[in-house]
Order: sequence, then C-alpha cells, then structure tokens
Amino acid sequence: MKVKETIWRVVGITGVSALLLSMISFIDKREVGYRVDDIEVDIENTYENFFIDEEDVMSLILENKGDTVLGDAYGRVSLKEIERRVESHSFVKDAQVFRDLNGHLVVKATQNKPIARIIADNGKQAYLGEEGDILPVSSKYTARVLVLSGGYMDGLTARESIEGNEYDQKLYDLIEYISEDKFWNMQIAQLVVGQNGKVVMIPQVGDQKLEFGYAENFKSKFKRLEIFFKEIMPTKGWNTYSRVNVEYKDQLICD
Repeated sequence: MKVKETIWRVVGITGVSALLLSMISFIDKREVGYRVDDIEVDIENTYENFFIDEEDVMSLILENKGDTVLGDAYGRVSLKEIERRVESHSFVKDAQVFRDLNGHLVVKATQNKPIARIIADNGKQAYLGEEGDILPVSSKYTARVLVLSGGYMDGLTARESIEGNEYDQKLYDLIEYISEDKFWNMQIAQLVVGQNGKVVMIPQVGDQKLEFGYAENFKSKFKRLEIFFKEIMPTKGWNTYSRVNVEYKDQLICD
C-alpha cells in the first residue's frame, strides 16, 4: 500500500513538473512571438516645461544605427536599455518603459524642473535644475525662472552639478527660498553673483539694487528687505532709493 502511494506521489510530482515546464515554454515562445507594433510616448509636463518632445524620445529609443524596436519580438527588446537611453537626456528626470494591455510599448518620461537660468559673463548659458544639475538651454522652450548672472556663473556653468561645492549649495538654498516664497518669487527677477560670491538682487519693479551680501542668514536679511518693500517704498516712492543694503547684521541702509 505504501509502495503504491509512493509511486502515485512520484507520478503526480512528475506530472506537475512537466506541466509547469510546458507552461513556461509556452510563455517564452508566446513572448518571443509577440512583436512591438506601436510605441506610445507620454511626457509628463507637470511644470509646463517642454524641453523634450516625442520626436526626441523616439530618437533616443532608436539611437543605435540599425535599431528597429518596432516589429521586434518583445522577448528581444530590453526595457531597461530603453529606459537608460531615454534617461540619458539632460531634461529627463525619470523614465519607465512597459507593455500595456494592448501590447503596445509605453514610454513614460518625467522632465527635470529648472529653477533658475544661468547667464555667465563668458557667454555661456544653462539652467539650474531642481536636483542641482546644470542643464543645457533648449531651442524648444525657455523657462520663466529666476535669472542668475555675474562673474561667479563662469565657474558654475563649467560644472555638471552643485554637488560637492559648499557655496553652490548655499546659492541653491537661496534660490529655493525665493522660489518657494510667494512674495519674494514675485518681487525678485535676478541675482547678480560676483566672483567673490556676494549677491545683488534685481527686483521685478524699480531700479534699486538690493545688496544681499553672501548667501547666508536668509531670514534676517529678508525681514529687513520686507520692511523696505512694505513700509518704506509705499511712503517714499518706488524710485527714491537706488541702493538698498542688508548685508550687515541688523542694518538696513537705503541711499
């Protein structure tokens, strides 16, 4: 009796194993048999940036001479490789590639968000991205963001990112502070950063130069600038003063 049970158990295990192998073989063959008949490109424009379009993504997917993808069997298409190619674009923050229920190849790309435009004295231009990367300008689109200029920008445009540079990070924190504050984001148009790192702000309205000093002690300096914008300017007029200095501790100098 025990011998029969053992035999049937072995037969059962063997049968299940054979069935699983058959299913795996069928799936493999079916996967190879299906072909890519369409590629759908979805570019996320959360920030209304259009630095990359469908044509750019398609050229990245087919970047190697002889690549077809369309018409290729799914089993021979590397989704990870396509993701890598799309993410190689400076303005692509993230890419996901998958097959939808219709069998189409779907490429979803999320764009980098520029937070400032860099205009260096040496003529070079670039964008500073939200991840701290130095991004190239684009012929497709110009972002309406804070402008950075001055002698310090010559060095910044020569780097790939702000990572590892302590003062670059301080400038980034200052830009982020302005961008995220509703009032200052509306007031400040440009930061002129000298070779020594000192910042002069140019307002959206008026001819004043706002001498901020080094990118530090933000809250204290902006409190004093707020006094100028909300209390002094309304009573004295927009063009009474050409220079406002908050560089030094607890001082607000207007002349």
